[in-house]
Amino acid sequence: MSKILVVEDEPMLLDMICSYLKENNYEVIGVKEYDKALNLAYENSFDLWIFDVKIIGGSGFDLLKELRQSGRGTPCIFVTSLNTINDLKDGFTSGCDDYIKKPFELKELLLRVNNILKRTFVHNIDEFENINSKLKFDVRHGILYKNGEILPLANKQSRLLLMLIKNRDKFITRDEIFNEIWEYDEEPSELSLRVYISELRKIIGKDRIISQSKLGYKYV
Repeated sequence: MSKILVVEDEPMLLDMICSYLKENNYEVIGVKEYDKALNLAYENSFDLWIFDVKIIGGSGFDLLKELRQSGRGTPCIFVTSLNTINDLKDGFTSGCDDYIKKPFELKELLLRVNNILKRTFVHNIDEFENINSKLKFDVRHGILYKNGEILPLANKQSRLLLMLIKNRDKFITRDEIFNEIWEYDEEPSELSLRVYISELRKIIGKDRIISQSKLGYKYV
């Protein structure tokens, strides 16, 4: 049973999230305060953290930064009402793996939790892939940097690039990509996949992604 730490300062929402995740076979501990969350994260081995940004005694961003600086690599989802591009940037640069805006459906949160825990391989590979002298990809957090600055990618683009890097020099089929990148309630789109591949080639170089009609795509 995977173990999750939830940090949320709204008592009703905290109770709802914890109860829902427990109903879906997760072991959950919920707290409202920065210091309690920090101590729990240090003292326990969690499979996932879910942090609100505005918490009692501090910021979820600062909480995650402090944990990352101490070497903790547990995946993290931010839950917040903040919604500007700078907020998004702060969240990912502090080390989060996903970001969900309030209000949200508990079912959506569960989908994201399941997806993050399914991709635990992210935390067992090198932290950065140096694509070329200007580009590097943070494989832990799914962020592409150009000359040290974040180069925004759509969620599916980022996940596709991660999947390609993870399978370096190995073809991955379209069906494998659809199963990994598209959610269960989405209709896979061959046209969309081609667009994502085309856009990634423009960014990282057309020779870095090889395609064969029967085999799929390969990062080299």
